Amino acid sequence: MARLAPLNRIQGGAVLRVGTRSAADGLRTTGRALAAALFPPRCAACGRPGAALCQPCLATATRLPHPQCRQCTRPLTYGDQCARCRLEQRRIDHLYVPYAYTPPILQAVHRFKYANKRYLAADLATLAMSALPSNLQVDVVIPVPLAASRERQRGYNQGRLLAAEVARHLDCPLDGNVLIRLRDTPPQTSLPRARRLDNVRGAFRALRKLSGTRILLVDDVTTTGATLEAATRALRRRGAAWVGALALARTPEERSDVPPNPSDLLL
Repeated sequence: MARLAPLNRIQGGAVLRVGTRSAADGLRTTGRALAAALFPPRCAACGRPGAALCQPCLATATRLPHPQCRQCTRPLTYGDQCARCRLEQRRIDHLYVPYAYTPPILQAVHRFKYANKRYLAADLATLAMSALPSNLQVDVVIPVPLAASRERQRGYNQGRLLAAEVARHLDCPLDGNVLIRLRDTPPQTSLPRARRLDNVRGAFRALRKLSGTRILLVDDVTTTGATLEAATRALRRRGAAWVGALALARTPEERSDVPPNPSDLLL
């Protein structure tokens, strides 16, 4: 099983990992560092060169409070599961989300998703992984499949890019093929909460047996957790022993996740 590798710091879009790495991984890291030095990314919030979010802007990001429900991350006064998750009989074992989907995290994600800033995956994955416990053990990392129409329009699945970075740091296999989306569904943020679970119910299928496997799902942003729950149920039906999920941010349920004005994405 993979254990969470210790991380150093975000450095211009390249994430440095402490410990032993393969020659190929070392070459990739060197290449990222060189590219970052020649073409440094700019802070999504203020435009300062150096990282997806500079340290002064990152300091203004809102961390989700603790204690929180282990299945949806909403604040709790006691216990580890909220009444809503108990009522819905959620199957996800643990949802890890460090930030609220508000500025400056919101700007960084928008640039990543809607402005083709794929290189931000390394920095944003590092920020997301700050929510993971150091002793986490998983067998495989799986990205949440994007609706085919949106992936064609966007040209990539931002969740898969994040998942690849997470898997690299966990020294864990990435499997982007075992979980598939059976049908396109309307964006979750366009629906009221009561319809979101129904919208994605049965939308996913796992293609092979996963008996005894510990899985970490990865996505960029979650709201009610309905998509992650639907994906979890598909994996559970194929025998997964434990399913956790990692996202960078949780958005308020009333917020609509729409791309900003294109003129705002020029950084």
